[in-house]
Amino acid sequence: MLQRVRQFREASILPSAADFDLARKFLAPALLALFEAQAPRDIRHSVRTARWLIDRGHDEPHLIVAALLHDAGKGRQRRRDRVAYVGAGWLGAASCLGSPESRFELRRAVERSRIHSEAGANMLTRAAAPARVVELVRLHHAPAAGDVMLALLQQADASS
Repeated sequence: MLQRVRQFREASILPSAADFDLARKFLAPALLALFEAQAPRDIRHSVRTARWLIDRGHDEPHLIVAALLHDAGKGRQRRRDRVAYVGAGWLGAASCLGSPESRFELRRAVERSRIHSEAGANMLTRAAAPARVVELVRLHHAPAAGDVMLALLQQADASS
């Protein structure tokens, strides 16, 4: 709960030049474009996820690229959209609230959050990301099942 409160409080802070410098260090131009298209909150979160890994000595390029792009499938969202998704998730109702064809942006945004792992993996495939990066993004909310790199990404995601 405290993690969610911190995320909400920090949601309006814009990414720094250092955040974009880190992304430019690891991302090819097509992938950098996907990174830059994320909401500012998601850019900051993705960079914190990557830095968490780097600070602990995990510098495998595919892992860092996946950390920087793991939420790219969410698209732009208003703060209330994110709050609605988190609340619906706590209640087990995200699949009921989300609707890709709804006339209400909130319902469309909840659906984007709900399917963001698969949507992000598809975006990365179209941008010619390495297969391992696509796999990590696609599975970053699935059980790690012995995949050490996926488990590290999940731990970094949860910690940032």
